[in-house]
Formats: sequence, structure tokens, C-alpha cells
Amino acid sequence: MGALFLLCAALGVACAAMGVRMLLADRRLEARLGMAGDRPGFRLPVAFAARGRDRSEIADRLMLAGFQDARAADRFVWARMAATVGAGLAAMLVSRIGWGGFLARPLLIVIAAGLTYVGAKQAIHLLAARRARAIMAEFPFLLDLMLMMLESGISLDQCFRAIARDEAIAVPHHARLIAMLVADLDRGMRYEQALDRWAARVAVNGAKELAALFRQALFQGVELAPALREFVREFTQRRVASAREAMGGITVRMVVLMILFFMPALFVVLGGPPVVAIFDTLRGVSQ
Repeated sequence: MGALFLLCAALGVACAAMGVRMLLADRRLEARLGMAGDRPGFRLPVAFAARGRDRSEIADRLMLAGFQDARAADRFVWARMAATVGAGLAAMLVSRIGWGGFLARPLLIVIAAGLTYVGAKQAIHLLAARRARAIMAEFPFLLDLMLMMLESGISLDQCFRAIARDEAIAVPHHARLIAMLVADLDRGMRYEQALDRWAARVAVNGAKELAALFRQALFQGVELAPALREFVREFTQRRVASAREAMGGITVRMVVLMILFFMPALFVVLGGPPVVAIFDTLRGVSQ
């Protein structure tokens, strides 16, 4: 009886372990397919939660920054609120140490919490802009690779798989995104949905148009090479325009730096001797 009881217990534990493993696998699959955001979770009070246009902007910036999870916006809101509270508590501690009371400098607490709350959103804007520049810089190389592969006679599907497998060094950002596209296709997702998800992950101007072009090539037989050459030309022009804009920004920053650091020293050098002479003259007259 004891051996039978142990056998039943072991079978029960094995079944429970298999059930937990299947549940975790199901949750991972739902997260990859974008269904995890449908589950109810803990929510912030309405006064602190992002809503409407603000929430849409946060979600778009997070997607462009590379945070592909469906609940990334909710997590960002929680993280921003936690950082704001932490900054406020840190300012209270500094106030207690420096001025003898937690609320001795309430303006300092408000400024620290406000800067943290506003700075969190600015941080995701900076991350999104940085990733967008990297994605746009790689687009001409990616499309050139696709042109060479397509003109060599391979299909578009084989082109995607070759880039995901062999071109991680040449186009690291796009190779990772195309690898996710290939993974979606291998799981049985339709090409239309997989390409739409790829365009959403890329999240820069021109990605949706490229996805539509790929769909037309797959299902309507549209020739890809001429259209891809036009996209290469367009993305190259965007990159040149971005470089010119960056050069203009550098010029403006250099002018500001010269005004702040060079001009005061120049004024001292040029205006110092006349000012000293004037003071010497006034001192002689007074004597």
C-alpha cells in the first residue's frame, strides 16, 4: 500500500509539473501574440493613470523604443509613479538631513518629484529617437541586401530567412525584427498578420508601406525590384537630411558654447584695460 501511495503521489506531482509548464508556455505564447494586454491587472487611480492621447503617445514611443510588450504602457506608468514617489522621498530625506525636518523645504520636494515625472517621459522620447535613427540608418543596407538576394533568384520568404539567419552583423536591428517575423510565420501566422506585426515593431515611417509592398509581391505578383530601389533612394535621402539637420544642430550648440564661455573672456581681455584706466583716472581726480 505504501509503494502504491508513493507511486500515486509521484504521478500527481508529475501531472502538476506538466500543467504548470503548459500554463507558462501558454502565457509566453499569448505575450508573443499580443494577447497579454487583455488580462485584467492592477491599475493606478484615474488621477495618475495615462489616458487618451497621452497614453497613445506613450505606447507609440515605447513601441518605437523597442518595448514590444502589449502592457509596456501600463508598466511604464507604474515605473514613472514609483520613480516620482522615490524622488520625493529622497528629497524629504535630504531636507531632513540638511535643514532638520522632512518638510522643511517643500519646494525642493515638489521640484524633485515634478522633474522625475516629466523626465521619465522625456527619457522614452530620447530612447525612441535613438532607436529610430539606428533603424533608419540600417534601412538602405537592408533593402540593398534584399535587392541582391531577390535578383539572384530566391523568393521573398527565403530572403527573410537568410537575413534573419546570416545578416545579424550587417543589420543587427533589422535582423532581430525579421527573425521575429520568421518566428511568427513558423508558428503558423498568416503573412498578412505577420507583416503587419513586423511593421508595428519597426514603427518608423515607411515600414507600413514596405509591408504593403511585400504583401502585394506575395499575393499579387508585383515586381519588387523597382519599388525597392525607390525605397532605397527615399531612405538614403532621409538619412542625408537627418545628417544635415544634425550638422545644423551642432552649429547652433557651438554658437551657444562660444557665447557662454568664449565671449565673457573676450570681454574681459578687451574691456579690462579701458575700465582699469577709467578707474585710475577717477581715483586721480578724487585725490
